[in-house]
Amino acid sequence: MQQIKNLLNQISIINKKNTEILDATGGRFNMFRICGVNHYENTHSAILAELLNPNGTHGLKHILLESFIENLGEYFTIEKFNSKTARVKIEHSSEEGRVDILIDDNEKRAIIIENKIYAKDQPEQLIRYNRFAQMYENGYQLLYLTLFGDNASEQSSGNVPYLSISYREHIINWLEKCVLIASRSPIVRETLIQYINHLKQLTNQDMDSKNKEEITEVLSKIENLRAAQAIYQNYSATYNYLAEKYFNPKMEEFISQKGLFYHYEWSEEKYIKFYITSPKWQGKYWIGFTFESNRFHYGLCNNPNEFRISDENRIKLHENLNNLSVFSRKESNWWPFYAFLPNLTIDNWEHDIIKSDNFFNDCKDKIEKLLKALEGIKAFV
Repeated sequence: MQQIKNLLNQISIINKKNTEILDATGGRFNMFRICGVNHYENTHSAILAELLNPNGTHGLKHILLESFIENLGEYFTIEKFNSKTARVKIEHSSEEGRVDILIDDNEKRAIIIENKIYAKDQPEQLIRYNRFAQMYENGYQLLYLTLFGDNASEQSSGNVPYLSISYREHIINWLEKCVLIASRSPIVRETLIQYINHLKQLTNQDMDSKNKEEITEVLSKIENLRAAQAIYQNYSATYNYLAEKYFNPKMEEFISQKGLFYHYEWSEEKYIKFYITSPKWQGKYWIGFTFESNRFHYGLCNNPNEFRISDENRIKLHENLNNLSVFSRKESNWWPFYAFLPNLTIDNWEHDIIKSDNFFNDCKDKIEKLLKALEGIKAFV
């Protein structure tokens, strides 16, 4: 135990030094983070599309797109793709659905990018995009972009060929090359640097390289490796402990006052997972806060294999949510209503759960609005 305490103390000192360096140099100032460009795929798609566009306002013509293709190396399968004549579109509508980013070289070749920061796969999504891409008879490639390079679900992709790429590796590496390309365009260069820093924060890579090396050196000692292993094995359980101590008692009391039942499941760094039931709902429906496909969300859930909300009640529910200013909503067979929440971070745990009730109050507000929206709908009362 003493070895673990010593290791934590050494790492804490290095981490504090890294924070001081960032504060002293303004390294934590980032307009992308300030403006909330975190989990919205459309916003990231717009940024990437503008950079990839030969006619983009960056003024660097086709060079950034060529750099993107070169960065994919041997994994890029389209022969003779003409980046000089390329046209870039976001949210391109087709009979097979909306394509996040479409890059068409005007010579029957195309790059199709499905951008998944946190969103869940849609049924047969890549299969449908592959059908759409058949019109590009001289070659096309499907790119599946996620934060960490996750693969698409089998339900989405089937046997369709696609390439998984990540913000953590492919996009950041490409953007760093773009910084060099934009060396004589200071506004573009500094914007790229800020976006890179933002992506590094989203992918947990925002530590100074010298401090990383120092941590590696500390961990390289065998006794510290054993201590690090013990910390790793208990890391997830720590968030469960914190939720049980700082969140659950408040939520249990609030839910009990509503005549409902609180069911806590599990916590990790990115989420607290729980659901709420009522005797009136007869096990058909529940309010859930859950985590799927690397994204935190909440809403009203039902099992469509046992019972499914009628179209009339679904419409009424969404009308009520509109009146309560609950927007950015989505729905599926399992979720008559759901909305995304920002994934939790260590900062959230410290400032919004341990040191304040901010996260609890936010959950409480969402639950109260959802309960209000359910009032008067016969299926729920």
